[in-house]
Amino acid sequence: MSSLKNLSIQGKLLIVYISITGLMLAIAFTSITSFNLKSSKKNIISDLNVVADIVAESTAASLAFSDAESAGNNLRLLKSHESVIFACIRTSGNKVFAEYNLDVNNIFICDDFEGRENIIIHSGYVDLFKPVFLDDQPIGRLQIKASLSELTERTVRSAQISLAIFVGLMLVTVLISRRIMRFITDPITSLKDLAQSVSRNKDYSLRMEKTTDDEVGVLIGSFNNMLDQIQNRDGALIEEKEKAEALAESAKSYALKTEIMNMDLENEISERARIEDELQELNETLEDKVNERTSKLKELNEKIGDIARSAGMAEVASGVLHNVGNVLNSVNVSTSVIREHVRKSKAESLGRVVMMLEKNKNNLAEFISEDDKGKQIPRFLSLLSEQLNAEKESLNNELDELASNIEHIKNVISMQQSYAGSYGVREKVVLSDLVEDALKINLQGMNRHGIKVVKNYKDIKKLYVDKHKILQIIINLISNAKYALVDSLNTEKKIILNISDDNDMVRLEVKDTGIGIEENDIRHLFEYGFKKRRGGHGFGLHHSAIVANELGGSVSVISDGLGKGACFVLLLPYDKQVTT
Repeated sequence: MSSLKNLSIQGKLLIVYISITGLMLAIAFTSITSFNLKSSKKNIISDLNVVADIVAESTAASLAFSDAESAGNNLRLLKSHESVIFACIRTSGNKVFAEYNLDVNNIFICDDFEGRENIIIHSGYVDLFKPVFLDDQPIGRLQIKASLSELTERTVRSAQISLAIFVGLMLVTVLISRRIMRFITDPITSLKDLAQSVSRNKDYSLRMEKTTDDEVGVLIGSFNNMLDQIQNRDGALIEEKEKAEALAESAKSYALKTEIMNMDLENEISERARIEDELQELNETLEDKVNERTSKLKELNEKIGDIARSAGMAEVASGVLHNVGNVLNSVNVSTSVIREHVRKSKAESLGRVVMMLEKNKNNLAEFISEDDKGKQIPRFLSLLSEQLNAEKESLNNELDELASNIEHIKNVISMQQSYAGSYGVREKVVLSDLVEDALKINLQGMNRHGIKVVKNYKDIKKLYVDKHKILQIIINLISNAKYALVDSLNTEKKIILNISDDNDMVRLEVKDTGIGIEENDIRHLFEYGFKKRRGGHGFGLHHSAIVANELGGSVSVISDGLGKGACFVLLLPYDKQVTT
């Protein structure tokens, strides 16, 4: 069957024509042969009936006078009928009266006629039973056995003739079909040859002449248009590549600045931890020294206030570091991918071709048409064009992702710098759009670990909020779900995102099938510094809960225990200023 699939269209059409024609001829010849066989049997039986009537009438007197010898002579008259091989007569008492046997070596037995039909057809012969009457009274019964060998020979000859006619008609069908099918298959074959030539030589200037307006003509026109588009796109490839390289360099510089900023934030966090240690030490000794230092209470309260403000600033810095760190992972991945694409770029090969053409610029036509190296230049340029086009598309995708992540880092840092005052401008936003942006930031890690995302977004009203704050919360929830799936032994790694209305609030659920949460850990989950994951900082959920409360909402969690996943719920209020 697989070999039939690989046949040419002409071969497949030829097989269809031959199969249909052969089937029709086979049915016709079979019907004719069957009809002739039945007709021949009918004629033989009719002839035997006539002969039997004559013999039965001539032997009636012999049977009546019990003259067996005369009856036997009458039966031997059947020798003139070559098909008759045996005959016999039984009396009315069902006793054998006389017999005739053509072949003495093959003696047949006179059959008992009681309960038998008048005609019995066997595989090689036929039995005919005929009553013998005298004065309209049956006095015996005649049996004639005739061979069907002549009928068999005639049937075989008829089948041989039919087979010869069948073969001849099939040959004629093949010859006629091949000529007719060329009108259908020749244009398709020519188009196939042209497509192979374009694919092999990368010569997009080739075109096929359109001679008809049928389906094949439309296909040829579409193929020519496709070649026109490919040829036009190659011209803009080098310019786009140069732009991509410039953007990549800019992204690299920005990533370096971000890394420096990240180090500064880590230093601030270390300072906050030191201040907290000092505060803890003071709290432990405060009760013992309270009586001694009553006079210094005012001074100590002022110092504690300063420490609290420093701790608040450190907490802001922690939020920045955590959110920027989530996005920075994607920035680093994109930067590495772009650096690798640029390092492996085939553009430098173009310089060698230019040097070769410059070297032979005085005899350029002769060099390209006759020199072995020159002949390879068009094909090389075609291959290089494809590779550079693929590089351009890949770099554009990575740069778009990188630009999006860098823009988010800028927004987070800008927002956190004004944390003590205003978080930013409130505007109308679609919650599903923010969820999609958060997914893009975590996309690299989820794809790498084979995590599937299921989205159930209901059509809800817009929110009037600071979208950067909301985006930080969503990024943190999705990032935590991702790490829960990475650390899980479950084979089904899935994040389910549900957006719906909950009375006067919008509800976002982030479900995962990850490692789950112990019951004792749930009440500590949003406390500052609480962490279970190795490498975690312990302030992502704490910061998310603070921001949600400031917006008039909340963040909560539901989990049935270890190994059963978790569901984080973000509730946010609608604002009366939103009308759509």
